[in-house]
Amino acid sequence: MIAEISGLLSLLHILAGIGFLSAFVFSVKLYFETDKKWYWLSLVLSAISFSVSEWATIIFPVSIENFEILALVQEISAVAAGLLFSVSCYGIFKTMKDIRKRVE
Repeated sequence: MIAEISGLLSLLHILAGIGFLSAFVFSVKLYFETDKKWYWLSLVLSAISFSVSEWATIIFPVSIENFEILALVQEISAVAAGLLFSVSCYGIFKTMKDIRKRVE
């Protein structure tokens, strides 16, 4: 039973890692397709941080020896990803608001 749950958790981590990796690819494409402002770069960096948080578990499976380092890497990258994503959303919001004012 525990082995089945562990296998399912590993599969879920891999799927989440693939999702964040694809978010990174699309955020880079979005950066190059748009005006290359700071908030698009922040979006790319947040996708990288989300990916690091997820892929750290896949590359370095949890064990007693590296548990603290793994947890620290995951927490730091998760906090960075959240902050960078928030900054990016603010920049996009502000730009869209400015565009709306110019259009009206």
